[in-house]
Amino acid sequence: MKRIFFSIIFLLVIATSFAENRFEKQSPKLVLNIVVDGIQTEHIATLWNYFDDNGIKRIFGNGAVFTEQHFDYYSGGSATDMATFSTGTTPNFHGIIGNSFFRKKTKEVLSIVSDERYVGIGTQSGCSPENLYASTVSDELKVVSKGESKVYAIALDAEDAIPLGGRAANAAIWIDNQLGKVATSSYYNAGLPLWCNEVNTDGTIDQLLNSTWTPLFSAFTYKYPAANETNKVIPFEYKIGNQKNTEKAVRLFKQTPYANKIMRRLAIKAIKNEQLGSDNTPDILSVKFTLNPPIDMAHELLTAEKEDMYLRLDKELKILLDSVEQFVGLNNTLLVLTGTQCINLHPATLQSQKINTGVFNAGRAMALLNNYLMLLHGQGNWVTGYHAKNIYLNERLAEQKKIDFRLIEYQAQRFMTEFQGVQQVFVVNNLQNAGGDAEIEKVKNSIHQKNSGTIYFTLLPGWIEVDNDNKPIGISGRSRVSAPLVFFGWKVAEKKTHIPVTATDVAPTISQILGITKPNACTGRTLNVFE
Repeated sequence: MKRIFFSIIFLLVIATSFAENRFEKQSPKLVLNIVVDGIQTEHIATLWNYFDDNGIKRIFGNGAVFTEQHFDYYSGGSATDMATFSTGTTPNFHGIIGNSFFRKKTKEVLSIVSDERYVGIGTQSGCSPENLYASTVSDELKVVSKGESKVYAIALDAEDAIPLGGRAANAAIWIDNQLGKVATSSYYNAGLPLWCNEVNTDGTIDQLLNSTWTPLFSAFTYKYPAANETNKVIPFEYKIGNQKNTEKAVRLFKQTPYANKIMRRLAIKAIKNEQLGSDNTPDILSVKFTLNPPIDMAHELLTAEKEDMYLRLDKELKILLDSVEQFVGLNNTLLVLTGTQCINLHPATLQSQKINTGVFNAGRAMALLNNYLMLLHGQGNWVTGYHAKNIYLNERLAEQKKIDFRLIEYQAQRFMTEFQGVQQVFVVNNLQNAGGDAEIEKVKNSIHQKNSGTIYFTLLPGWIEVDNDNKPIGISGRSRVSAPLVFFGWKVAEKKTHIPVTATDVAPTISQILGITKPNACTGRTLNVFE
């Protein structure tokens, strides 16, 4: 028995040593993924002289900078971008077609990560990466390291944190809208880490939820005027705690620089408490920040609010970099910074210069489409649902009325082309065999057969979709959607290139640097960040 016991111990030691030696001196100890919602290369250049030398300037000035990162699919929300960065492929493979989706069986719009099989921790909603059908870089790292690598993802919303973490993450962490607490799901075996619960109990979030956002610097030092001007002394003022309920306060909080402060604090706590990057087995920490203030022109650098968010984020990144240097060492860390899809100019700005633009209200369009189909084929709920340019038609009703469903598809397609602002309309079932056209390929990349609708359409340049309250939904399908991509730290060369790259290139590049298998649906290419 003793011989058997010592043999088992020996094998365990060998296995552990192999996992560590597999990466020894070949890979960075920590991969720090930073995603910034709303960041644009032009904005960085405009504000360059306003930044601290050890924040944004340090990353962009000493890293491999790709100024033109494009997205070869139409925007479905930030969750789609998170999944693309993680998997190295587009929605037609990874399945995350947007922040939410229309469940055909129950005819309801749900969060893309909603999963009632699991219990929320710090939230009333159960979540999981069930709709993420492709593996991520962190999943592959978990396999190669035999589970020894630690993976954490931190974001403001579950829809971003979960795709960033992948299926095998130790934990995906976010801020719950209803309760205003740091939250996770019982899907993750570790539950809510103690260092997350400390933020819930020490009053940090409550204090920020009751704060007021005013400019960081003197009003006279800002390049741009405030969108929400109050007076000459304080150009803008947003009282978070004045909201009628907790959910409204949390949603406003998530559009202020204080949300980034929480993200930075949680990231440092994760590094310290989980001892990320402390051995030769690489770990991954993904953190999502925001640069989208609570104004209509959230994506444009034309307001003091947007400028202030950049300046405050610069300070948060400096603190984060200093902590990484202290606990891991930047020479042992591969930092990857990128951004999500966003518009360059709001329709109001374009309209002021007489440039073609407009807003599209899908709710009204769907009502008219349903009335049109009833006029042709009789009473019934012909349009069963709509979400994010996906129209769901009632195939069962067509069967009951003994009408060829292909005729319904064709008629709906033709009707939608008549709407002002609509560029092209596609029957999803017909796209599978279509090819050769770049526009069609981009549409095909944007949909997934399981969750997408019967009809999919795109909008004209400069047009955006709005809800019944005239609030923008996503971004224009025809906007120039690019974002910077920067690799910094571990053995990365200092360079800057304007050669276009795609969001699908992030995952295979990280995989190659780590020396692991690419995600199983990866379609991106590997970028050279060393020369």
